[in-house]
Amino acid sequence: MNSHTRTILIAMALLSCAMFVGCREHMPHSFTVATGDLQRVHAEPAEGGYYTNWDPYAAEVEVKPVVDTNPVMTQHVLIATVRDKDGKPLPNRRVEWILTGDSVGTIVEVDESGWRASRGYKIDDHYAVTHTNNFEHVLTRGNDDPDDDIYLEVGQTWCVISSPTEGASHVVVYAPGIYNWDKHKVFVTKNWYDVTWDWPGAATNRVGSDHTFTTKVMKYSDSTPLQNYEVTYKISDGPAASFAGSNSTTQMVKTNSQGLATVTLRQASAVEGTNNVEIQIVRPGNIPCCEDPALIATGYTRKTWVAPQLSLTKSAPATARIGDTFSYDMQVGNPSNTYASNVMVTDDLPDGLEYVSSSPNAQMRGRQLTWSLGSMDPNETRTINVTVKGNYTGKFDNCAIARADLGLEDTACASTVISAPALALSKEAPSEILICDQIPYTITITNTGDASATNVEIRDDFPSGMKTLEGQEGKKFAIGTLNPGESRQVTFNTTVSDTGRYVNTAMASCDLARSNEASAKTMVRQPMLVMTKMGPQQRYLGLPASFEISLTNKGDTAARQVQIVDSLPSGMTFISADQGGTLSGSDVIWNIGDLAINQTKTVSVKVRVDKVGTLHNTARASGVCADAATEVTTAVTGIPAILLECIDTADPILVGENETYIITVTNQGTAEDTNIVIQCMLPAEQEFVSGRGPTDIKAEGRKVWFAPLSRLAPKDKATFHVVVRGNRTGDVRFGVKLTSDQMTSPASETESTRIYE
Repeated sequence: MNSHTRTILIAMALLSCAMFVGCREHMPHSFTVATGDLQRVHAEPAEGGYYTNWDPYAAEVEVKPVVDTNPVMTQHVLIATVRDKDGKPLPNRRVEWILTGDSVGTIVEVDESGWRASRGYKIDDHYAVTHTNNFEHVLTRGNDDPDDDIYLEVGQTWCVISSPTEGASHVVVYAPGIYNWDKHKVFVTKNWYDVTWDWPGAATNRVGSDHTFTTKVMKYSDSTPLQNYEVTYKISDGPAASFAGSNSTTQMVKTNSQGLATVTLRQASAVEGTNNVEIQIVRPGNIPCCEDPALIATGYTRKTWVAPQLSLTKSAPATARIGDTFSYDMQVGNPSNTYASNVMVTDDLPDGLEYVSSSPNAQMRGRQLTWSLGSMDPNETRTINVTVKGNYTGKFDNCAIARADLGLEDTACASTVISAPALALSKEAPSEILICDQIPYTITITNTGDASATNVEIRDDFPSGMKTLEGQEGKKFAIGTLNPGESRQVTFNTTVSDTGRYVNTAMASCDLARSNEASAKTMVRQPMLVMTKMGPQQRYLGLPASFEISLTNKGDTAARQVQIVDSLPSGMTFISADQGGTLSGSDVIWNIGDLAINQTKTVSVKVRVDKVGTLHNTARASGVCADAATEVTTAVTGIPAILLECIDTADPILVGENETYIITVTNQGTAEDTNIVIQCMLPAEQEFVSGRGPTDIKAEGRKVWFAPLSRLAPKDKATFHVVVRGNRTGDVRFGVKLTSDQMTSPASETESTRIYE
């Protein structure tokens, strides 16, 4: 078998595949295997193919980006995708790249991959042909940075353009296989400027400190600084902050002679968080030479504020003998990534403990010990050791407080029992809880005497409305024997049925010793969220709508960790939200934090209604031990908007010649228009010849009209043609009038035509 025969068989096999499989993945010219030099196959089929949809699968060509800005002397990649009617990319489709004559720059390189003889090729600096890919590809820029790689999918192809000078490149991207003339081309504009820039990097600093952002703008060609470029900084989110000098969240600064535009970011209060900052660079306009301002670039940076922390722990021996000295330690720490300033520790010695010494030395005023530690570095820990002497028997609870700038504070306590024969009972419980919480109780009994205490028992009878988790209305604990200095501890949890103040008293008893009791007081409270939502009852399709949500705490305590969630129904598209609201899926979420008693928080969200019908928008709020919900209903309807256009195709014409008027009706609205009637009035110098359109045409004298068009869907067009003959010379006006069910008054249009001899 010779090579010519083999090529014919391969072509026949591929053609058979195209005929029986459906040819969706292939174009007719793509079946030629490259066996020699490149063959520049024409984009369209042979005679007859021009008048049919010879590629029934290709429906639309898409190009990204359509409009963009780049520095001169850089390369820009345009990516084209050919899709079918369902949006699926199609391989093996021809794409032509045409750089118009009024453009700057040239076509540098195109997608020449493939095995076909008709694969992609660059004709000259202004015209090239490529074909969409069969497989995924990665384009690299020849460097080691993977972040600037370009990923191409099946059904995509590419073209690279560049310009050494400023100006605009206008590229027509044409897919000849697409039958629809409105879908087979895309017009791309690339603006080239001799400008480059350095964005300020992200920064992390201590809360309350100022931070400077500097953007540098310069020529790309020689790095010369560019002066008087407008650089606008905008704080997008995060904790309250502003720019020094303007006291605003937005500030425009012009570059100086070094090409630098600097602003200072300042917090409203020293809180942790991250401010995201958007930056835009605008080249100033030049009015004398008719040059408008131009947006060069948009970038982003961020500022993260971190705060110091303060921790204090304290350890002491549980028992000590009267008259003996003993020591306790305090650990002061800064477990953060920034320094803490003016750290101070105070320790109030209880009566019965006498100060002996400490390391480091303490300043003493009365019974208060003070240590000034100054600044503490990030993650630094310091130890304070204190030696005291017990002068009386009993249990001594010794608490210390550590404080620092920015309101930092922590407390730590330690207890020591000085020996003496007696029972000591203590009971601990939170001073305030929510009704949905359990009340944890801790009861500690200690034999502070010199002899053992026998048959030790703790009895706790609950107040009305309180029970254990098992439903008991009281607790009894048999402790047994306690040796001198020995302590026992019991814990249990209870629930309550109503809000209010609960006093729980426990009693301890033993042989040969008097009873002792201890009480704990807990206030039980309940937050109560009440939610309302207001919004429009009716909106037209495609228009924005705003909803306001108000949340009030009607309870007797603050509602903690409150969150509002507005679930947008299908047919509503999120636009914006105030008060820091963010979109997650179809939910708009506001993290409110704490809501005080009788405090009201109002937020709003702006959406666009995209579906006709009744939309139910539900909002809900939740917090610790509280929730609420509400709903509003909005009826969405559409509106038609008809555009009437009329053009003549010749003008001027000779007496006796025909003129064709093309009348186009476009529904630019969001609802269909019905019973559309086109009426035409011919001037005396013309007579009716023929006409055609989506409905029948009638003529009577100088009056021509079309039968009513029953409906015109949103974004659809209807085209009517009227052919007339010029009988006399003159500058005539051909008149068109349009009426429909939805129009309150007719739409009129005239087209002038000159008839001459």
